[in-house]
Amino acid sequence: MPISTLISLIPETDVTLRPTMGHHAHAAFLKILRESTPDIADTLHAQSAQKPFTVSPLIAKGRQQERRLYIRAGTECKLRFTFLDDALFGAFGGAFLKFELPTIRLGAASFQVKQLVSHATENHDWSGNATYADLIKSAKSATEIPLKFHSPTAFRTLTPRGQKTYNHTQVDPVRCYQSWINKWNAFAPMQLDRTEILNFITEHARVSRSETRTQALNFGKSTEIGWIGTCTFRFEPENTFDEHLLRASNCLADYAFYCGTGYKTTMGMGQTKRI
Repeated sequence: MPISTLISLIPETDVTLRPTMGHHAHAAFLKILRESTPDIADTLHAQSAQKPFTVSPLIAKGRQQERRLYIRAGTECKLRFTFLDDALFGAFGGAFLKFELPTIRLGAASFQVKQLVSHATENHDWSGNATYADLIKSAKSATEIPLKFHSPTAFRTLTPRGQKTYNHTQVDPVRCYQSWINKWNAFAPMQLDRTEILNFITEHARVSRSETRTQALNFGKSTEIGWIGTCTFRFEPENTFDEHLLRASNCLADYAFYCGTGYKTTMGMGQTKRI
């Protein structure tokens, strides 16, 4: 079952951070998991294939100055972790049951966990859960899919000679759907036909509106560039649609809320939401 968990955090003292803390949030996630089930944490850390979770950057209001974020003690901050299978969520949640509300460290800063929410509410629209079967059953037949990319999103692309990679920072429907269906087929109990869906996207999906800009995420030793903002995918011409493939395309766009989009989603990139 895909699950999105929103954790409310309170800094114990005034803290100074880089505005983008995805790599520290990634380390905090593995530390919490290691306290509950170290074998799963070690396996995830070493795993090079598709990983069944995503991590957001720190979501916080503070004063930004000279590429630093200043947060006062007592300010409520948030982190979002998503899970693409039940077993991993159970292992992560076990740490909270075992140690009650653990302290989370992001770099040198300590935060006390105030609350963990894993279901949608009026005040927490970034949390929620749905079974894979429910995602399929509730999929619409919409021909316009508006999306918002909340954190820098990118795809890795080889140079023409294949000597090294660089970040592709333009919205590309085919590559978005490649990212989503790869995650789906890695973790869902029912498979979707990757070739059939991607051929459908290539033929029918276009970017009809786009308001995006590039933004950097700092990972300490490296900086990654991606796009943030909104865009709309439109499927045309409407009289040629296969209804099954259109609903599958809508289903995967809904799934992006849980699986993220593109590169380094386990370190804060690619946070995506259908709007």
